[in-house]
Amino acid sequence: MIHVERKQQDRAAQTRDTILEAAAKVLFEEGYSAATTLHIQQVAGVSRGRLLHHFPSREVLLTAAVHHLADVRIAELTAGVAIPDDLRERIRFAVAAMWEITGQSCFWATMELWMGARTANPELREALSDVERRMLGVLRARADELFGPQVTAAPDYLRTREVMITSMRGARLAYTFHPRDPETEPALANWEAMFEAILPLVGSRMEAAE
Repeated sequence: MIHVERKQQDRAAQTRDTILEAAAKVLFEEGYSAATTLHIQQVAGVSRGRLLHHFPSREVLLTAAVHHLADVRIAELTAGVAIPDDLRERIRFAVAAMWEITGQSCFWATMELWMGARTANPELREALSDVERRMLGVLRARADELFGPQVTAAPDYLRTREVMITSMRGARLAYTFHPRDPETEPALANWEAMFEAILPLVGSRMEAAE
């Protein structure tokens, strides 16, 4: 009996993930207006009843899809990557990694929800506040891990981290209208300099070594 229940639970979890992947795919590739429950149901290849069993409304489904996408993609991005020991190199590595993270599909899927919430849907706007808290929590935690204890212990680290995250997200939006190679983004050097500036003793050693 326990074995049967476990199989049913596994099957339900697999179906839920399939629906979430389909919703995230539609949201990212086709936009908020195309992300109807009917279309997502078709892309996922599940019945209407099965979709509604897991996600009773469009808003619940879309916000859950963004959560799912963020958890999977951000975890995958820097998993197993060796972080440099040299502090200056670590700052450069962390800034580059955070810049890459903000360009992932979960960011653009969130932007689609923002647009939908702004123009037409109070229910989505309310649900989106949880998405935003979750997304910021993921970004902040990943930044802390990437920069490491020497940088995160700096007195002005939290403010600098918030400025970086906010400006990176804003810069990514500009790519919608002015597409270019993100690896040549001029602001990368500015973000690196911000973190070097909050470590005056380390900064002095860096200058002396040059």
